[in-house]
Order: sequence, then C-alpha cells, then structure tokens
Amino acid sequence: MFNPLKMAGDLKGMEKMLKPALEKFMQDSGFVKKKDFEDLEKRVADLEKKLNSNSS
Repeated sequence: MFNPLKMAGDLKGMEKMLKPALEKFMQDSGFVKKKDFEDLEKRVADLEKKLNSNSS
C-alpha cells in the first residue's frame, strides 16, 4: 500500500545522499555561488582602485 509519510522520509534520505554529491559536482564543474562571486567582484574592484590610485 502507498504511504505518503514513508515516501516523505525516503525523499529526505535521498536528499541527504545527493546533496554532497551535487555540491561536489558543482564545485568541480566551475559553478560558483552568487554570494561568493559578488564578494570576489568587490575585492577585484577594490584592488583595481588601489592600483589606479598608486599609478596616478
């Protein structure tokens, strides 16, 4: 017999197994989290400002 509560538990277990694998795949394939990317963009902009102010 179909038990939706059992199915929900199974899905939670599958999520626990797949999440680390998905995160590893995303890191290995070059995907970046938006927050990390924005932090890096800000750092590059700050470094460019420093370089431009030093060369003037």
